[in-house]
Amino acid sequence: MTVLRDTARTGGFILTEANGFRSRDTIKVAANQILLTAQVLAQVTASKEFVELDPAANDGSQTAAAVLFEGVTTTDQPVDAVGITRDAEIVLADLVWPVGITAPQKAAAVAALVAKGVIARD
Repeated sequence: MTVLRDTARTGGFILTEANGFRSRDTIKVAANQILLTAQVLAQVTASKEFVELDPAANDGSQTAAAVLFEGVTTTDQPVDAVGITRDAEIVLADLVWPVGITAPQKAAAVAALVAKGVIARD
């Protein structure tokens, strides 16, 4: 059987999520970001704002914390967006990763998501 998925569609990467939108949170995306649907995000410790995962950082943005439900572009101000933060299954192949991420860094990010209850399936 062939299963077709529209991964560019908002939330198209989600296999299952908890009832009542419990898997989703409104998150604050930092200024000057261009992020895509299914982008793996991290939360900067000082500002609590979400940015693209950066495994080389040491400000909190090195640890995966959410997956972006719908793409967003910010300018000079942070904006609200929706993140999958817990109790969900997502398609691993659909996730959007930072350029140059290594296999061990990706595995660490997937493990950080699993710790939050966001399970990436092959």
